[in-house]
Amino acid sequence: MKRIFIMSVCAMLALSPAVVMAGNADSGMAEIVSAKPEKKFKEVTFSVSMHCEKCVGKITENISFEKGVKDLKVSLDEHTVWIKYDASKTSEEALKAAIEKLGYEVSRL
Repeated sequence: MKRIFIMSVCAMLALSPAVVMAGNADSGMAEIVSAKPEKKFKEVTFSVSMHCEKCVGKITENISFEKGVKDLKVSLDEHTVWIKYDASKTSEEALKAAIEKLGYEVSRL
Protein backbone atom coordinates (compact mmCIF):
# COMPACT_ATOMS: atom_id res chain seq x y z
CA MET A 1 0.00 0.00 0.00
CA LYS A 2 2.82 2.40 0.86
CA ARG A 3 4.48 1.65 -2.48
CA ILE A 4 1.27 2.50 -4.38
CA PHE A 5 0.97 5.79 -2.51
CA ILE A 6 4.57 6.73 -3.28
CA MET A 7 4.16 5.84 -6.96
CA SER A 8 0.98 7.92 -7.25
CA VAL A 9 2.64 10.95 -5.65
CA CYS A 10 5.61 10.61 -8.02
CA ALA A 11 3.26 10.37 -11.01
CA MET A 12 1.43 13.54 -9.94
CA LEU A 13 4.73 15.39 -9.55
CA ALA A 14 5.92 14.24 -12.95
CA LEU A 15 2.73 15.53 -14.58
CA SER A 16 2.75 18.88 -12.71
CA PRO A 17 6.18 20.53 -12.83
CA ALA A 18 5.02 23.67 -10.94
CA VAL A 19 4.25 21.97 -7.60
CA VAL A 20 6.21 21.56 -4.39
CA MET A 21 5.96 18.97 -1.64
CA ALA A 22 5.01 20.08 1.83
CA GLY A 23 3.84 18.15 4.82
CA ASN A 24 4.66 16.36 8.03
CA ALA A 25 7.46 13.81 7.66
CA ASP A 26 6.18 11.83 10.66
CA SER A 27 2.74 11.21 9.17
CA GLY A 28 4.03 9.79 5.91
CA MET A 29 1.46 11.90 4.07
CA ALA A 30 2.34 14.69 1.71
CA GLU A 31 0.35 17.68 0.63
CA ILE A 32 0.77 19.15 -2.83
CA VAL A 33 0.82 22.95 -2.93
CA SER A 34 0.72 24.99 -6.13
CA ALA A 35 3.76 27.20 -6.70
CA LYS A 36 2.13 29.45 -9.34
CA PRO A 37 2.28 33.14 -8.49
CA GLU A 38 -1.02 35.03 -8.50
CA LYS A 39 -1.52 37.48 -11.33
CA LYS A 40 -2.27 41.02 -10.31
CA PHE A 41 -4.71 42.67 -12.70
CA LYS A 42 -5.27 46.41 -12.78
CA GLU A 43 -7.70 48.60 -14.69
CA VAL A 44 -7.25 52.02 -16.23
CA THR A 45 -9.49 54.36 -18.23
CA PHE A 46 -8.06 56.89 -20.67
CA SER A 47 -9.70 59.83 -22.42
CA VAL A 48 -8.60 59.60 -26.06
CA SER A 49 -8.94 62.14 -28.90
CA MET A 50 -10.68 59.78 -31.35
CA HIS A 51 -13.41 60.93 -33.71
CA CYS A 52 -14.60 58.02 -35.92
CA GLU A 53 -15.10 54.25 -36.15
CA LYS A 54 -11.73 53.90 -37.89
CA CYS A 55 -10.10 55.32 -34.76
CA VAL A 56 -11.93 52.73 -32.64
CA GLY A 57 -10.76 49.94 -34.94
CA LYS A 58 -7.18 51.19 -35.00
CA ILE A 59 -6.98 51.38 -31.20
CA THR A 60 -8.71 48.02 -30.72
CA GLU A 61 -6.49 46.21 -33.22
CA ASN A 62 -3.23 47.61 -31.88
CA ILE A 63 -3.73 47.88 -28.12
CA SER A 64 -5.41 44.49 -27.67
CA PHE A 65 -2.13 42.85 -28.73
CA GLU A 66 0.06 44.83 -26.33
CA LYS A 67 1.84 42.62 -23.82
CA GLY A 68 -0.22 42.11 -20.65
CA VAL A 69 -3.56 43.42 -21.98
CA LYS A 70 -6.36 41.09 -20.87
CA ASP A 71 -9.49 43.10 -21.77
CA LEU A 72 -10.18 46.26 -23.73
CA LYS A 73 -13.28 48.41 -24.28
CA VAL A 74 -13.29 51.41 -26.60
CA SER A 75 -16.19 53.88 -26.55
CA LEU A 76 -16.46 56.41 -29.36
CA ASP A 77 -19.45 58.14 -27.72
CA GLU A 78 -17.53 58.79 -24.49
CA HIS A 79 -14.06 59.06 -26.14
CA THR A 80 -12.69 56.54 -23.63
CA VAL A 81 -10.51 53.45 -23.66
CA TRP A 82 -10.83 51.07 -20.70
CA ILE A 83 -8.06 48.51 -20.28
CA LYS A 84 -7.64 45.58 -17.88
CA TYR A 85 -3.99 44.51 -17.77
CA ASP A 86 -1.50 42.29 -15.96
CA ALA A 87 0.62 44.66 -13.85
CA SER A 88 3.57 42.25 -13.91
CA LYS A 89 3.81 42.52 -17.72
CA THR A 90 3.00 46.16 -18.48
CA SER A 91 2.21 49.48 -16.86
CA GLU A 92 -0.27 52.32 -17.20
CA GLU A 93 2.48 54.52 -18.66
CA ALA A 94 3.39 51.93 -21.30
CA LEU A 95 -0.25 51.57 -22.37
CA LYS A 96 -0.65 55.35 -22.56
CA ALA A 97 2.50 55.58 -24.68
CA ALA A 98 1.21 52.85 -27.00
CA ILE A 99 -2.01 54.80 -27.66
CA GLU A 100 -0.05 58.04 -28.14
CA LYS A 101 2.21 56.24 -30.62
CA LEU A 102 -0.90 55.64 -32.76
CA GLY A 103 -1.31 59.45 -33.02
CA TYR A 104 -3.90 60.23 -30.34
CA GLU A 105 -3.87 62.63 -27.41
CA VAL A 106 -4.32 60.64 -24.20
CA SER A 107 -5.10 61.59 -20.60
CA ARG A 108 -6.04 59.46 -17.62
CA LEU A 109 -9.56 59.72 -16.24
